[in-house]
Amino acid sequence: MRDDIKNAILDMYDRVAQAQQAQALRGHTDQGGRRGITSGTHLDAIAAIIKQDLVAGGFQSTSVYEHGRLCTLPGWFRSTKNWDLLAFEDSALVAAVELKSISSSFGNNANNRAEESIGSAFDARVAFDNDLFGHASIPPVMGYVMIIRDCAESRMESRAFRSMHFPIDATFFQTSYLDRFRILCERLRRQSLYQAVWLVYANPDTREVTEPSSEMTYEKFIANIVMALQVHRA
Repeated sequence: MRDDIKNAILDMYDRVAQAQQAQALRGHTDQGGRRGITSGTHLDAIAAIIKQDLVAGGFQSTSVYEHGRLCTLPGWFRSTKNWDLLAFEDSALVAAVELKSISSSFGNNANNRAEESIGSAFDARVAFDNDLFGHASIPPVMGYVMIIRDCAESRMESRAFRSMHFPIDATFFQTSYLDRFRILCERLRRQSLYQAVWLVYANPDTREVTEPSSEMTYEKFIANIVMALQVHRA
């Protein structure tokens, strides 16, 4: 992994810690890791690097948006969805990217992130099929970024699963929360709900940042989006 990407990820945790301290001084009561996250800017530096690399890959800088109202798309099952980055070629949507980081409450977040990611991708697919993204013949690449804090809590074996009616997929047995997020991202990619997926484990205490899957690296994430640009231009 490039140094600038690794540093941006670690800096994210530093900024979150600073925001937590500032909120505490103001008497705000966000719980746990939500302090700092609710400031809404902790992933901006990472989005900026993604934009920079997409421009280096051939996108026009004025056609890649990484914040604000210009990152809103219509939905099919809901009126709109705010994405973290959109990339266009002329008026055609080439890619839409969601960025997520998780630092606490791993059990709840595993289910919540699964529901959000599946729903957002399916909603976008149906919106495209119903011409809500214009009349382009090529569907956009859906991008998903997941950065998970590597710590004692996320390495714990996840809670026991039980279903009163049908057996649980054995893949989830004796897995940590880190494993569950990896399985989620692998399956989102395998089922083509997202074609560009980047998965990161980060430990801000040891300053280690790793990519647990060779199929979900930053380089492949960017390459999938740039390749889609070439398809649009062809």
